[in-house]
Amino acid sequence: MHYLKCMVFKGYKLLAIFYGLMCHGIFLIAGAVMFSTILTGFQFSVGALEGLSAVAINFLLLIQFPIGHSFFLSKRGMRVLEIFAPKSYAKTLRTTIYATIASMQLILLFSLWNFSGVFVWQIEMPANLIMILLNLASWALLSISSIQAGYKVQTGSLGWTSVYQGKEPIFPDMPTRGMFSIIRQPIYLSFSLVLWTSPQMSLDLFIVALSYSLYCYFGPMLKEKRFYRIYGNQFTEYQERVPYYLPLISRYVGPFKRG
Repeated sequence: MHYLKCMVFKGYKLLAIFYGLMCHGIFLIAGAVMFSTILTGFQFSVGALEGLSAVAINFLLLIQFPIGHSFFLSKRGMRVLEIFAPKSYAKTLRTTIYATIASMQLILLFSLWNFSGVFVWQIEMPANLIMILLNLASWALLSISSIQAGYKVQTGSLGWTSVYQGKEPIFPDMPTRGMFSIIRQPIYLSFSLVLWTSPQMSLDLFIVALSYSLYCYFGPMLKEKRFYRIYGNQFTEYQERVPYYLPLISRYVGPFKRG
């Protein structure tokens, strides 16, 4: 009996490690692919189609991420996520599976895109260093806001670490500090900034940046409805106190004027 308990104990720990390695490995690949593709304006994506075929595939690549990103956060989408894990651990591993699928979607978009060869702007040395620094700063803001929102949820580690520890996942409280005390959607704003700060702005990247910036503005409205259902008046008070997407400049300029 003791031997069987040890085997079960080792079994779910190995399962957790497998999902963790898969999630974070794909997450790192997605980050590297995104970073290099954005800085080069899709010049080295591997899509080789042309004409209407290229337009059709690019459109599908463009819409699959926001559709999947929103769908898998719904109740029906969460049930779909549970298909990808053993039944006993399916609910616990949902955050890990969600992050893994999101990373795979980004890899598909930024690697399989069919490059048009058309550029909106190309900034050469040494001025391009400014854009690269702005891009790195945008990535830093994205990382900081993700950590402040609850890095375990954002990276998918909450699910597999909970399975490893043999306990139910504990979700973080509603984020209100740090960047979340300035605007309510710093992750989405930072993601938009990452897309726009490329020294090689091809037409392809321009389309992706414009489309995803619109999604990053309107998409979180669904998230805020979900937050209202969960947190009620606490979230309403937070909404009244903190602007949605852009910092309230007068809040910071005012003290200087009075001084």
